[in-house]
Amino acid sequence: MSDVPLKTGRIAPWRSGVQWLSTLLILGLPFIRPGGESLLRLDAGTRTLLFFGAKLRIEEFYLFLIVVLILVFAFLFVTMLFGRVWCGWLCPQTTLGDLADWIERRTKSLPTPLRAALRQSCFLALSALVGANLVWYFIAPPEFFARLAAGQLGAVAGITLAVTALVVYLDLAFVRRRFCKSVCPYGRIQLMTMERGTLTLEFDPELKGVCLRCGACVRACPTGIDIREGLQIECINCGRCLDACRDVFAKRGTGGLIHYTFGPVGADGSRPVNKKALLLGGVLLLLVGLLIVGVTTRREATLKVQRAESGEVKRLPDGSLVNFYSAYLENRGGAARVFSLETAPLAGYRLELIGPVREITLAANANRKIGFALKLSSAPPPGTQVELRLVTGGKAVAASPLPVALQ
Repeated sequence: MSDVPLKTGRIAPWRSGVQWLSTLLILGLPFIRPGGESLLRLDAGTRTLLFFGAKLRIEEFYLFLIVVLILVFAFLFVTMLFGRVWCGWLCPQTTLGDLADWIERRTKSLPTPLRAALRQSCFLALSALVGANLVWYFIAPPEFFARLAAGQLGAVAGITLAVTALVVYLDLAFVRRRFCKSVCPYGRIQLMTMERGTLTLEFDPELKGVCLRCGACVRACPTGIDIREGLQIECINCGRCLDACRDVFAKRGTGGLIHYTFGPVGADGSRPVNKKALLLGGVLLLLVGLLIVGVTTRREATLKVQRAESGEVKRLPDGSLVNFYSAYLENRGGAARVFSLETAPLAGYRLELIGPVREITLAANANRKIGFALKLSSAPPPGTQVELRLVTGGKAVAASPLPVALQ
């Protein structure tokens, strides 16, 4: 018995703390609104991703792609380094299952009809909260509650809320851990990405003779496996078996036989290096750096110009030439701005913009189409282009060439 490592601390409080923190973060992110906008939300109406202060429009797809790649590589990095700790410590499915188990324990002593009604009511409330939380990442909470109260949530948001709530309710009432054991693909992916240095729960085979065969670890396991049989696909690394074993052996004044490990310890006391995780970590840092550079150097406004649909060109009696255009202005900043359109000088010609090209107010993240005309004092040579500038605060923030047609 003296060979058993003295590890008696329980990890359940740590796991619960992580679950509560992650849950509050998921629920609270849409409510954190610096500058009046959510920290993280996809605004379908304006096709804009609000990402921690940055506003990425669909036209900036390359930045959105980097965000997606960061999430994918972060997922793989966590998997390769920490195995299925996501499943046992952070996954909403596990958190919801734990909440359902807690509700059942707290209502166990109630009369059967009351117990059943209270449980189903709690499951329905949790399901509605999860459904609403999903919609909050597309519709800001203040707008969501106002539209819900007025009965104007909309078909897409309403169906999303109802379907999500229904799926979560069925999960809480009938599925729970069965999903982790049989349906969830994450466990299969994890087995393919594991290395010898991936964090896993292990029953020390050298201490097999010390095991009391009490079955506490099996009874504590939410997926019903026996950790003594080695690594299994159903293990979610939650550590309940570890706590159960330590509780049993603590009464004997020693530690448990189950522990977390980053691979087997070598003869020199070292552990295997997880090379894949290190490589993915490097790629992840590179992608984060690219995103930071892309967001900080992105233009605060854009200007796109095309010829008017009619393609009309006018020659005036005094010999001047008039071309017609449509300009598309976009304010990517977080505050309203006033813009103007100006032309760069063209040697030998007098230029004039005709139309609503001055004092153009654009709200934050707004865009507008402007129709205008360019008048030149005389017809220039074929192929001439004039530079059109978008100006705010005395500074040009975007530019676009204007091809001059002669007829």
